[in-house]
Amino acid sequence: MNINNFDFSLPKDLIAQEAKNKRSESKLLIINRKTKQLIDENFKNIDQFFSKKDLLIINDTKVIPARLYGKRKGTEGKVEIFIERILSEKSFICQLKSTRKLNIGDKIIINKTIELEIKKNDGILCNVFVKNFTVKNLLRNFGDVPLPPYILRTPNKNDRNYYQTIFAKEEGSVAAPTAGLHFDKEVIKKIQSKGIKITNITLHIGMGTFSSIKNTNINQHKMHSELFCVPENTLKLIKQCKKDKGKVICVGTTVARALESFFSNKYAADKFHETDIFIKPGYKFKIVDCLLTNFHLPKSSLLIMIAAFYNTKKILEAYDYAIENNYKFFSYGDSTLII
Repeated sequence: MNINNFDFSLPKDLIAQEAKNKRSESKLLIINRKTKQLIDENFKNIDQFFSKKDLLIINDTKVIPARLYGKRKGTEGKVEIFIERILSEKSFICQLKSTRKLNIGDKIIINKTIELEIKKNDGILCNVFVKNFTVKNLLRNFGDVPLPPYILRTPNKNDRNYYQTIFAKEEGSVAAPTAGLHFDKEVIKKIQSKGIKITNITLHIGMGTFSSIKNTNINQHKMHSELFCVPENTLKLIKQCKKDKGKVICVGTTVARALESFFSNKYAADKFHETDIFIKPGYKFKIVDCLLTNFHLPKSSLLIMIAAFYNTKKILEAYDYAIENNYKFFSYGDSTLII
């Protein structure tokens, strides 16, 4: 399966650079797999496409302030740190940007007093030990909002609120589960007033979500690994939803990834597991009935996943339609609901 089959051309002015003034102001493109229709809608009206038998599942992960800036000890060279995963109270895995490669034993200074030491560096990821501070306090005091690389500006105060869903609870992600960014209290109230149940999973998103696929043959691509947990209560609600012939509606590819991983393996509920599942065309979905998601990067694993959920040609046609009709793309952009 060739990666070029998942390519499209996107005008730069359609890449959203700012959050909406109000979360639910975004546009919503309904992609109907049965009728093949594309319907223009407003996100605030999304409840019209749900019934009381349905189950809405959200990701309650919380974005950590994962970007740090420091200086190399001895040379004062600038270093940018992007935390991928916290390992313990005193250590983390990260990506580093600096003028020269940092080697094992090299030190980085944050705020003139906090010392970090490189323990491992494979050229892609580094293991870093915090010598005289905790990771939690380091991020709380000096961390910045980890906006995606295609948002071409520095984070502001607005991002601290809007690059976080209203469901955010469990700290651990370095990117927002962006399909959830569109929900506000008013939309949730409308959904709940219909008797639709809302439940959660947790999947902590890593920087790998932005990684490009370098293999021409996508079957040779190795997916990044992420931590996830599916609560026992969510499993009970899914079972009841299926019994009632309702639809399991996943808010984001992260929810779909967690559920499909869970039901593809004999995992235990209420515990964290690793998943490196790569969902591509030909995959048979076990749980997901409807998928709410943003517009994704060309040649990305997320675009490939939604192509698997529907049809590659039809998804690219929907993207062409969205481009023609001025939908905004990526994290702060508009949304799609595939039913």
